[in-house]
Amino acid sequence: MKRRVLSKVFAFSLFLLAAGLLSACGPGNEISLLAIEQPAVSVLPKPNAPTVTVVEFKDSRDDTFAIGKRRDLSAFTTSESPTLWLSHALADAIARHGLAVSYAKNFEQARKGNPDYIVTGKLQRLWLKEASATYLEAIIEAQFTLANREKHLMRENNKAQQSRSWPASSSQTEVMLRDTLRDLIEPMADTFANTIWSKKK
Repeated sequence: MKRRVLSKVFAFSLFLLAAGLLSACGPGNEISLLAIEQPAVSVLPKPNAPTVTVVEFKDSRDDTFAIGKRRDLSAFTTSESPTLWLSHALADAIARHGLAVSYAKNFEQARKGNPDYIVTGKLQRLWLKEASATYLEAIIEAQFTLANREKHLMRENNKAQQSRSWPASSSQTEVMLRDTLRDLIEPMADTFANTIWSKKK
């Protein structure tokens, strides 16, 4: 009888240890917004390349404090600016198409530079969900607008989503969020660049 009780106590202790390890290895509440890695060789603007200014996106999320929810219902947060993170990533992606790209904090600043094209947008959703100790989801949604000096040329909404199953750490979660950002902005950068270069011909 005593041996059976000791076995149960030992098994329960192992369960608590395993749960503690999973919790300790899990992501923290504070998440860093990682920049997308740049190619080893930078792309310079092509001769007579059109000028493009990317304006920092507006934050149209309902909750601008949290960027997700933990299993214990506490919030994932970040001390960095999600709109700055998104806007700079988009500017870098467009520049890789050989365009002359600059960045502006607001639309008025962008217009003073008199670029050929201005890119604006809205961050609509940025969310991490810790569904279990080994499963996380990330989703980013944004609206992208391209205009020249006369009119709006296009306005598109785009969404990217990823999920991964592993005993997640903060670094793994941040990498997943960065990869989701890449999936969001690269198709838009391709679309904008192709539109701009087609009008150059």
